[in-house]
Amino acid sequence: MKKIFLYTFLAIFFLTNKVISFDNKLLNQLENYLNQLDNISSQFIQSSTNGSEEGGKILISKPGKLRIEYKKSKEFLIVADGMWLHYFDTELNEIQSVIIEKSPAWILLKKNIDLKNDFNINKLEKKSGKITLTLVDKNIENIKKVELIFSSHPIKLKKWVVTDNHEIETTVALLNIIKKKNFKPKTFELIRN
Repeated sequence: MKKIFLYTFLAIFFLTNKVISFDNKLLNQLENYLNQLDNISSQFIQSSTNGSEEGGKILISKPGKLRIEYKKSKEFLIVADGMWLHYFDTELNEIQSVIIEKSPAWILLKKNIDLKNDFNINKLEKKSGKITLTLVDKNIENIKKVELIFSSHPIKLKKWVVTDNHEIETTVALLNIIKKKNFKPKTFELIRN
């Protein structure tokens, strides 16, 4: 019985080490790409398994700044100011806030991303011109996993899928990422531009 356990342990150990070392080059490429996404804007389409669909514009400025404006639901605004991620309902004039590091946005807003040390990598898969990186992090509140989906040639973020603890998936597909030099000073303040 001890021999079976030992052989199983050794097989898993060596197979796992091969997979991890095989993925290091790809992980480094993804890290380099994500670390270069300093100031960007993009149109997006957001859909959810609960049936909702919405489009809008997303602005990101590292470290820690984000603005999401929805086209149809103009009463909702999401802003990260460098420390907090705020969900603002303009119609009700209510704000809900969470520390950025506890939100899925942190994956894109962190200044220097180190995928192996900052997050728990659940899966890394490359096939059919697509790379899927699945991250699981207990520090991100109410989220089961986050999948980042990239094109492989060239590496480019195409979308992400956030699965919450109720198994509801929210997909955000980026339509056209544009690198920006900078943004207006008040872009990432919790006011309407």
